[in-house]
Amino acid sequence: MEQNRYIAEHKNAVLPPEMTDEIDLTDVFRQLWVKRRFILKVTGIFLLLGIFIAFFSPVKYTTNCTVVSQTGKSGSNSNLGGLAALMGVNIGAIGIGETLSPSVYPQIVKSVPFTREIMQTPIMIERSEGKEIRLYDYYTNKQYQPFNLIGNIKKYTIGLPGVLIGSTRGNDKQVQVLSSDTVSLPTLSKEEERVYQIIQSSMQLTLNPKEGYITISYSFPEAEAAARITDQVRKTLEKYVTRFKSEKAEDNLAFVAQSFKDAQTDFLDKQNKLASFQDTNRGLTTASARATEQRLRSEYDVAFTVYNELAKQLEQAKLAVKETKPVLTVIEPVVVPVQKSAPRRSLILIGFLFLGLIVATGWVLVKPFVMEISRGIRQSQD
Repeated sequence: MEQNRYIAEHKNAVLPPEMTDEIDLTDVFRQLWVKRRFILKVTGIFLLLGIFIAFFSPVKYTTNCTVVSQTGKSGSNSNLGGLAALMGVNIGAIGIGETLSPSVYPQIVKSVPFTREIMQTPIMIERSEGKEIRLYDYYTNKQYQPFNLIGNIKKYTIGLPGVLIGSTRGNDKQVQVLSSDTVSLPTLSKEEERVYQIIQSSMQLTLNPKEGYITISYSFPEAEAAARITDQVRKTLEKYVTRFKSEKAEDNLAFVAQSFKDAQTDFLDKQNKLASFQDTNRGLTTASARATEQRLRSEYDVAFTVYNELAKQLEQAKLAVKETKPVLTVIEPVVVPVQKSAPRRSLILIGFLFLGLIVATGWVLVKPFVMEISRGIRQSQD
């Protein structure tokens, strides 16, 4: 009876807000309306910050170049492999027309020798006063670079610990070459390491294995210089890939030439032995003499076949070395960009506007819970 009476008395009681998990949308909107001035102020501050970043961020232009890699192997390699097998030699993977797989291109682009060649790219910018400078000079000499307010603020705020650590370490440069007997290992100085990182962050190589093309791009503060650097990246990549192909062809030529020389010596030796035997045994009256002549003639025929086939392969290997067919075919050439790729001011403004609105709204809604928690902690301590 007492339990039923307690339920009846409290059936229509209204629970306080802190005792219910339900969210009253009317109360939420009322809180936001009361704090509308605070929300507008915070959103305005974020919008001003977005305007500052959008208009003082460094300008960049991005150029693109689309190429197709020509890969494949020459069919004459199988004939050479079969012929080499007759001589007891397995040439295996040696190919006249082999080229690098496009999946290796990103590793080539990231290599130190490749990046060092890109550092030497001649460019002409506004601050160079009509003369060409190297890309390395642009990144290491501040007189060629436009003033970057955002970069300086980051350097002396977020990046201040790095600046202090760098100043304590000093400006000593690393040794340029480490020698171990006859092997030299290339290294980078601190300036080269910094330029290397900048170039790698500005350069991008995208593979599209499904469509079979490669996109090369580079970002730079000036449009014409960006186009020139992108074209230089393409030419350097083609040079590296072509060099691999020519080295394989030259190695193959050296192998065939040496094999041809050995086969020629063997052929002349077999020919002289057969001729000498025939001169001394003109009558061939015995069966052993006829058997010896048949054996010498068989050896001569094999040596002549190998010699003749290697002579053909030698000419084919010479033609393969002289082949100048481009390895990378340009589908979309480099074009000087007209529009900037960064900063995207409209996206920055919209992003900071929404960020300010979310931060202000979130603080208005979360602040009562934070105060309630802090009040409860103080009461428990008291």
